[in-house]
Amino acid sequence: MALFGAQLILSFIAASVLQKVAPYHSLAEWLIARGNLVRYMYPKDEELKKLAGINQSKGRHRKNRHGQEVRRAADGSIDNSFTVPKNIELDLRLRVIEPFNVVVLRFYTEYRWLVDFSVIAFVVYLLTEAWLYQDGELNLSLIWVAMLSGFTLQVLFSLTALYFTSEEDGERSLCILFGFFFLVVAMAVLIVDERILEFGLNDAHGNFTHDALVFLEQQGFSSKSPISKIAFKFLLALVASFLGAFLAFPGLRYGRMHVDSLKYSADRPFYQLLLHFSFLFPLFVSLLWVKPVARDVLLSPKWAKKLTGRAEPIVSDTTFDLFRIAIIPVMCFIRVLLMTRYLQSYLNMAKEKVDELKKEAGRINSLELQKSVVRVFYYLCVVALQYVAPMLVLLSFTCLLKSTGGYDFGAFNFLYGNSTSSASAAVEPDVSPATPPTSAPDSEAAEQFKLTLTNLRNVFSPVLFRGVFTFLTWWTCTAWFATSVFGVAYYNYTRGT
Repeated sequence: MALFGAQLILSFIAASVLQKVAPYHSLAEWLIARGNLVRYMYPKDEELKKLAGINQSKGRHRKNRHGQEVRRAADGSIDNSFTVPKNIELDLRLRVIEPFNVVVLRFYTEYRWLVDFSVIAFVVYLLTEAWLYQDGELNLSLIWVAMLSGFTLQVLFSLTALYFTSEEDGERSLCILFGFFFLVVAMAVLIVDERILEFGLNDAHGNFTHDALVFLEQQGFSSKSPISKIAFKFLLALVASFLGAFLAFPGLRYGRMHVDSLKYSADRPFYQLLLHFSFLFPLFVSLLWVKPVARDVLLSPKWAKKLTGRAEPIVSDTTFDLFRIAIIPVMCFIRVLLMTRYLQSYLNMAKEKVDELKKEAGRINSLELQKSVVRVFYYLCVVALQYVAPMLVLLSFTCLLKSTGGYDFGAFNFLYGNSTSSASAAVEPDVSPATPPTSAPDSEAAEQFKLTLTNLRNVFSPVLFRGVFTFLTWWTCTAWFATSVFGVAYYNYTRGT
């Protein structure tokens, strides 16, 4: 109970820090407004008129009492815009992004809240796992991680909903297409033999079915099977399809930023190597769950004998499982280090748009030209969310896999404890003289409740959580990489045409 009290105190401290300190010292704000990013300023009307050779003192339109030209738009509002040649020799001014610049950006509040909450959640999780957790207790840090995954998925849903409210049908259709595509791919993946993709879903379903049947029989219900294997995997495929749809546009955006980052790092081979390494890292992580590629090689006595001279596996099964889990935070850390370079490549799109206009003939409205430049900076926080949200989903699933899957020698603690001791406590009531006397009906009801809770914990066992979160972790990493590859291919194709 003392350690549980320490967990509770840590959660209270974390909540206080999130409420009192985060508004003044924000990691989210520091990532995008610490002086390493620059934005392109939109050209003012006077500058455009001067470059286009428009006489500012003469106009063919009605003027107001201050001598300014007045035109009416279709909706009746005043329109002070004018047209300039598309090939105008325009050089955009640069300005360093400061904290007060980003406050007005779209999705800034969601971006700041999500990043700051994720930092607090992972700190609570690490401290609890390292020092405060003890077998048989409720791990409060998993509640923080579960909340983080929910908040991140909600933000991804909001970002995806933006494309459904857009006037362009192509983005909406592309999102739906990705959803159905990933549904088909997920169903195909889920029927692959466990000897190839080792998720442990067959064991998870078998364990859950057996324990659920026992629990239902103890409660007086009769059932052949709570859920069939087909239904179990189809539900996972539906979840996977939604995850794939949410990761579609973040992956496409990441693919384009990767291509642009390579272009701007053409004279820096080290950065190019690091960018390629970061891009291909998810593929390496996904292959670790392909049994013939990873486990059968590293744990093969024949391979070990050729490498070390001893016919023993290089690593044990437990070490290999922990390695697969531990390498995911390393991948995310590398991508956080490269976040500034990727976001700067996005901000450079403003200049690229102006350079593309110079290759076209005709004229463009001054307001449209200014909007094309401003819009890039206005959606900076949206792009930042698309960059960090998949990482947070992947990290939260990884933490849940480690703790609920029993990979830390008994650290499964959210719904599962020491079932043997719990069952013993339920069957053998404490008859210590220090126990206050209770009436027989109350004591019987309490014992029945303890027994029910213990049996329910056995239903949601580490085997079940290990299979489910292994699949979700692998799927998130794989889908994110697949959409990124599609983004690279699509951007290179459109740029080439």
